[in-house]
Amino acid sequence: NGADLSLVLGLLGATGSAVTGLTDWSDLDGTDRRVGLMHGLLNGSITVMYVVSLILRRTGQRRAGIAVSSAGYLASLFSAYLGGEMVFAKGIGVNHVAFEGGSDDFVAVMNAQELVEGKLTRVDVAGIPAVVLKKGKSIYAIGATCSHLGGPLDEGTIQDGVVQCPWHGSCFRMQDGSVVNGPAVYAQPAFDVRVRDGKIELRRLEHA
Repeated sequence: NGADLSLVLGLLGATGSAVTGLTDWSDLDGTDRRVGLMHGLLNGSITVMYVVSLILRRTGQRRAGIAVSSAGYLASLFSAYLGGEMVFAKGIGVNHVAFEGGSDDFVAVMNAQELVEGKLTRVDVAGIPAVVLKKGKSIYAIGATCSHLGGPLDEGTIQDGVVQCPWHGSCFRMQDGSVVNGPAVYAQPAFDVRVRDGKIELRRLEHA
């Protein structure tokens, strides 16, 4: 019936959620890692409870099956609280630059002569950190806060116009902020760059 089908669909969805959750958890440390472990163990236990519930239902023991799934539902409330705490309080699994502002106008950030070829340089654009790179006659700039877990890209390494985050190895193209390699899945904010009166000026570009 419909209840049994919903259990099957929920179990299928739990498999995909477990994979993505494990990916996020592998990059954590300290308290965040412990909370994530508890969240994962709870979800695993709840999944087992739903499997048991489905088996009981299919073998004619519907009352027992309903009781087990109800217990699993109650446990999921606490697990959901832990998950919400990780997302909303810790910023895990979210885009760390999604709500950064920026100026609609060009902002002078440094003297052009101070920018060293091939060196990542951190600047402030109306309160938003950006990392600037000079490559030949071109100058590129993207957000300096890694969209994955907030790492400082200006402390990373640069190779062939691609910056690698020093925390978890996410790679972004300096030309447009696009993701080259994960674990990041969100692009970095990109900036329009111009040199005027000997000053490097940046203006944040709108995301496509």
